[in-house]
Amino acid sequence: MKRKTSKIFYMKLISISLFFTYNSCFLWVARAFQKYENKLKVERIESFPEDDFLVWLGHSSFLFKVSGKVFYTDPVIYEKIVIIRRRTEFPAEVSKLPAPNFIIISHNHYDHMDIPSLKTLTEKSKNEGKIPVILVPEKASYYLDELGAKVVELRWEEEFNAGDVKIKSYQVKHFSGRNLFDWNFSKWNAYLVETEKIKIFFGGDTAYIKLPEILPDVALLPIGAWKPRWFMKRNHVSPCEAVQMAKDIKAKLVIPMHYGTFRQGLDTPEESLDEMKRCAEKLGLKYLIPNIGQIIKIEELTAEE
Repeated sequence: MKRKTSKIFYMKLISISLFFTYNSCFLWVARAFQKYENKLKVERIESFPEDDFLVWLGHSSFLFKVSGKVFYTDPVIYEKIVIIRRRTEFPAEVSKLPAPNFIIISHNHYDHMDIPSLKTLTEKSKNEGKIPVILVPEKASYYLDELGAKVVELRWEEEFNAGDVKIKSYQVKHFSGRNLFDWNFSKWNAYLVETEKIKIFFGGDTAYIKLPEILPDVALLPIGAWKPRWFMKRNHVSPCEAVQMAKDIKAKLVIPMHYGTFRQGLDTPEESLDEMKRCAEKLGLKYLIPNIGQIIKIEELTAEE
């Protein structure tokens, strides 16, 4: 009986491995034959303003400053992750980036938790005499032991408070893993960053999931890597689903992310943006599509029409 049980277990393990191997090979081969010109505009940042601002750095990386506090989301500040190169240049010199007070990590995939970027940003803060707070999902601190930062794990629906800053995590629908042996070891989060001036929702990486009405001023939501739909729908929203999520949480404004920087799905940046705009206009949702490196004043994001 024991031998039969072991045989069933290993057969299941082999089947699962073959399934993911097949799907991965399909996706990589399909992408190799896909050709498109990346037309995303990059605005070079020569210096960062003293006033409050938000800027998209590409992919899921945002930098924003509110009331003197500097925040980064899923920072990837170098030209490649492992062996995958950016399709758009990084908009600023790394040496000119402001030192973070808070770094928010959605999950442990290499294009979201980039250890070299985290090391550099942590050192920047230390050089200014401060220790950054890195907020991560449950069990994800395992990968960041040697950074020398204050790493805080947030389970779903947990909050972190620091003065007038409140950051709450939310459950989304994704997966985690950095190698063959840590599949779903850690969790994956979305976050609401709440300050006196603005509430920003960072959606991380997710398939469609119904979230509560949290009323952010701005929702940063992924719209790329959604094709082929039969494969991607388990873990990635389509542009229309991203718009629906923004409507679900009653966001005043949506800003798209997670498209165009790295080659990940069979969709192009242009069709992802066109689909998002079509659905947003249909649902009456206000949106803003910034260039990579375009600096936006926080007051512009909260201005009433």
